[in-house]
Amino acid sequence: MKSWLFLLLMALNLPLFGQYRCASRQPSTGPDSAPARPLTAIEARGMITIPIVIHILWFTPSENLTDAQIQSQIDVLNEDFRALNNGLSTIPPVFASDIADMEIEFCLVAVTRTRTPFPNVANLYSDGQRRACHTLLGGHDALDPEHYLNAWVCSRSDNACGEGTFPGDPGVPADEQGIFIRPDCFGTTGTAAAPFNLGRTATHEIGHYLNLKHLWGEGLEDPLCQSDDMVDDTPEQAYSYSEFTGEDCPAHPSFSCGSADLFMNFMNLPADRCMSMFTNGQRARAHAAIQTFRPGLLEASCLPVGLNENEEETEEPLLLQNPSSAGARLLLPQKDRFEIAIFDASGRLVFNDLKASGGFYALDPGLFINGIYYIKIRNGRKIHVKKLIIAR
Repeated sequence: MKSWLFLLLMALNLPLFGQYRCASRQPSTGPDSAPARPLTAIEARGMITIPIVIHILWFTPSENLTDAQIQSQIDVLNEDFRALNNGLSTIPPVFASDIADMEIEFCLVAVTRTRTPFPNVANLYSDGQRRACHTLLGGHDALDPEHYLNAWVCSRSDNACGEGTFPGDPGVPADEQGIFIRPDCFGTTGTAAAPFNLGRTATHEIGHYLNLKHLWGEGLEDPLCQSDDMVDDTPEQAYSYSEFTGEDCPAHPSFSCGSADLFMNFMNLPADRCMSMFTNGQRARAHAAIQTFRPGLLEASCLPVGLNENEEETEEPLLLQNPSSAGARLLLPQKDRFEIAIFDASGRLVFNDLKASGGFYALDPGLFINGIYYIKIRNGRKIHVKKLIIAR
């Protein structure tokens, strides 16, 4: 019955639940897998330490997470990837020998904080570019994505807790590679909210970043058992267990595809407290993915990165609603005052304000007819010019 219900929902393109963990999609083209066994260079290196940069993109003050909440997430990652988490005691004996120390640790090298003009910026795009990953589009540029794992913490409109980009995906440019986590699914304190309040969303999405697939393989679920995650020691399974977001976790044994499911694996989708392990095969696949697709991570340092940025000093004025059929809005850095002048395509001055304040600044629709305008924004000796297109 569950299989037919799921297929019907898929056919209607309806969400199974109001809130779910993962919006990641396996690339349809490009490299799909790394070798099943870590290569010699990785083996000789031993422990892998991945430096991580956290980009906080906040629209409301509650989304500007504290340092304590950020650190709580780093602590969870280091427990989960080293098999040091408390949940290991609940693993059924049949799976105990498969528990893996991934031999991967994480060090926090930088935190950026950016006030974005866009709610739910995580899954917004502009001309094919992901807004969250670009400062000029209302997000924050990735920091050297070849050598650092970039994590953007920001809200999204699709109810997913997070998303991770797969290595070798030709549809994702290098400067948009990383993970994207919703603020209430990040860390274990502050705004973190049950059932995704133990930091496991980041653990799961970093799994995707390291080429680990969902245990059922492709698609939302696999009720016909036709797909696989390409890891030998994770039993083939049909379901994601995403319905287990209440007080109960799945009960062992839970069967699909002819064997008991490893539902407590981090690459499934139940509540955080129901997830507790990676396998040895997943470790091999992740290590091989680092060497094959992300070798720059092996060359990076854990030394803190001095970004030398103060958000209020370096924030770029943004032009919103462009092109527009009416007026438009500017978002100006909060602490400063600005001179704003607007010129039409012939160079005629159509508007001037010598004392504009920081924040949202609305441009009167009555100023414009169809055409191209240039907005000059002066702050002391700094001048920014924005091109506005009015098309009614």
